[in-house]
Amino acid sequence: MAVELRRNDYSLSDEQGQLVDMLRSLFAQHAPIEAVRAAEPLGFDAALWDVVRGNGLLTIAIPEGVGGDGGGLVELALTGIEIGRSAAPVPLLDHVVALRTLAALVGDAQPIGPIDWEAALAGDTILSIAPISTWELGAELVPSGAVAGAVLALKDGDLVVLSRSDRAEQASNEGCAPVAWWSPTDAAVTVDVIASGERAAELWDRARREWRIATASSLVGILEASGEIARNYALERQAFGVTIAKFQSISHDLVNIHMDELTSRNMTLKAAWLTEFEPGFRPELAAMAMAQATRSALRSTSKAVHVHGGMGITLEADISLYYRKASAWSLVGGGVHRDLQEIGREIDRRAAALSAAAPATASTNR
Repeated sequence: MAVELRRNDYSLSDEQGQLVDMLRSLFAQHAPIEAVRAAEPLGFDAALWDVVRGNGLLTIAIPEGVGGDGGGLVELALTGIEIGRSAAPVPLLDHVVALRTLAALVGDAQPIGPIDWEAALAGDTILSIAPISTWELGAELVPSGAVAGAVLALKDGDLVVLSRSDRAEQASNEGCAPVAWWSPTDAAVTVDVIASGERAAELWDRARREWRIATASSLVGILEASGEIARNYALERQAFGVTIAKFQSISHDLVNIHMDELTSRNMTLKAAWLTEFEPGFRPELAAMAMAQATRSALRSTSKAVHVHGGMGITLEADISLYYRKASAWSLVGGGVHRDLQEIGREIDRRAAALSAAAPATASTNR
């Protein structure tokens, strides 16, 4: 009997492995830690964005029928991991999630408001999404909102494009992320409805799930880099005549960081595969991946800082940069509590559906 392991097989295909190698090489060359520091405080490197565009990274996860290369969420997640590993200061993930949402309308020959599809596909116009979109505070904190020209959002049940001709002012944050407050009532913002009703709800649900997975993947990359930095330091730093990696408290922290890496990576890739190919199966997996990656990144980057002792909290230490990035990147979607609420709602919906189906099943069995 054949056994299919697709839901728990985290190995990569040859093409995916080549993609990871290419991305790692590209970011190592064009986004060294010095370049990341130089891009602060805005958290955006225009030269690196041109490199990303020139190497076709914006179209990796876009369907071929609308000008993309035919990849999917798994490829986007692998890209996100490498972005996180280098803390690359480019809004690639937010931009591609928005592109994937718009691609569904472009493929159906539906208008997409003020957005020029070819310009967006080429990265001439930077896109993002407002993942919370409750507008409870009147404005929402938008990832990459300080460099985006247009933002996808949900407003009164409609999928809308918020656009402005000037850049929104960056919201101060310790991670130097290019986040900004956007509001549909801002006089500088134009609002265009691009989908309504069930279509809007479907597209927005998918966009939020994909944004969670993409953001989780970047946190996985931060975890991997932080673990490497902490391990290398522990194997070099000596105290009492031995490397500190031999101290039990340090070695236990390193193991726990590694376990956080593996569990977060596997959860994110699983969520990516199932959201792409079986979206109706366990729709809460995207929120679970984000919650897992957020908790792990905050916990493990803190441990990695502690491995460095007093040096770890200095701005000169590379690990402190990753700690700050983890803090900023993990909170822009509202934090773990929103992910846990989403998980609870999905479980309640499934339980209610099973309960409603139970009497019919019992009657059939009789």
